[in-house]
Amino acid sequence: MLKKITFIACAAAMSLAALPSAAQEAEEPRTTYAVTMLKFADGADEERWLEVMTNYVNPAREASGAAPQSIHWVMMNPDYDIITVADIPGGMANFDSHAPAGRVAFMEALTEMVGGEEQMEALGDEMDAMIESSTTLYTHTHP
Repeated sequence: MLKKITFIACAAAMSLAALPSAAQEAEEPRTTYAVTMLKFADGADEERWLEVMTNYVNPAREASGAAPQSIHWVMMNPDYDIITVADIPGGMANFDSHAPAGRVAFMEALTEMVGGEEQMEALGDEMDAMIESSTTLYTHTHP
């Protein structure tokens, strides 16, 4: 009798796991964000950094199908000067590849906007020199 009850309990548990996913409520899609905190290097031209973001980075994001990054100046924090928030189209699945389609499209658009590979490398060096330190956190909405 105990074997029969155990079998029925196991069968019932297995049948719950076998329910089709269509029978479950559809979950709202999540939005994934990259939140980056930046500390400018001493003497960095913050206006130049903002110019690059406004004239190249955000237009390249839009050209690649992503929303522009929002930029937030930090008022009272000695560790960071600015915070950027960017949505990540495709969500956390982007971390499954070294070259997700969205990143490739963004880099192609940015390279074209700045005038080519050499200009892209020079702009990258310029932007890197402006930043003393940065921290990026990834998060997503919970429906």
